[in-house]
Amino acid sequence: MKSYTEHSLKALLPTDPFCKVKDDLFVACASFESRSIATARSLPPGYWACQALIYVNREFLCGEPGRPTRGNMYSLVDFLARHTGSTHVVEGSWLCAQKQWESLRSSFDELIPTDAVSPAITIDVTTFNRESLLVMTLLLRMRYPSSSIRLLYAAPQTHGEWLSRGFRIVRNVIGFAGTQYPNRPTLLVVLSGFESERTLKLIEEHEPALVLLGIGDPPSRVDFLNRNEAEQKLVLARQDVRPFKFAATDLLACRSSLASLINEYGGTYNVILAPMSTKLSTLAALTVAEQFPDTQITYCLPGEYNVTDYSTGVGDIFLTEMPARIIQLAS
Repeated sequence: MKSYTEHSLKALLPTDPFCKVKDDLFVACASFESRSIATARSLPPGYWACQALIYVNREFLCGEPGRPTRGNMYSLVDFLARHTGSTHVVEGSWLCAQKQWESLRSSFDELIPTDAVSPAITIDVTTFNRESLLVMTLLLRMRYPSSSIRLLYAAPQTHGEWLSRGFRIVRNVIGFAGTQYPNRPTLLVVLSGFESERTLKLIEEHEPALVLLGIGDPPSRVDFLNRNEAEQKLVLARQDVRPFKFAATDLLACRSSLASLINEYGGTYNVILAPMSTKLSTLAALTVAEQFPDTQITYCLPGEYNVTDYSTGVGDIFLTEMPARIIQLAS
């Protein structure tokens, strides 16, 4: 995994491996956060993709988030026009899981030929909501199992006082239903962030016999670790909760940690994963669910987002690759 600043990414020479690969598709997400355009505006002159896809949740195009989201969407179109043959915008839905799935699937049907064997794809995962990120990446890996997928993630300088409030529903992510055996107790594995209210709702909804609460260490920024621990103090105080550490911005290391936990507990418990930390650790959860298909991935839909102060500034921009799929038969 490599990390860049906006300036150092933009300064890459055409001979750099990042620029030498001609992508079939570049994918980004427009949101109300200003950092949703950080990677696109920092793409080096030598980078090129045949097509670009901009995903946007239709709920963020109206009301309070409408103005910043539309502004970022138009900026993405402008920035990507300099690096791609054509740019397409697709509206999904933050609230409707089926709309997310259908809009992304139909977009890939149109943009990538069905006979493509191993397309090269780069995804800016920065401001996808976790559920749509999981669904999108699953669709690509199922349809093009030999595809090469690179990931870009722009970390924030700071987060707001709160990220989300309340909750609407807890649901399993489409494509990650797992298998629940009636004779086994439930193990809930949470990759935690700054939203303890949603963590407690997940525990209430799933009624697990045991909770493994992951704390991102090392985090994407040093000061995020203290806040993560402080936000989860109430959860950690519960008797049925055991803490563990995972690498918040290292997909492979996080995958290894999760795989070790499932190897230890999977034969005894029904395992449910709840990725609520960085986008890279969310995709680590996806790769583990591929490897252990009995594993379910769950998602707690928040009541509202902190539209005006979710994050500020742009920290490091991380570049890594999705690992090859490891597929095992369900036990």
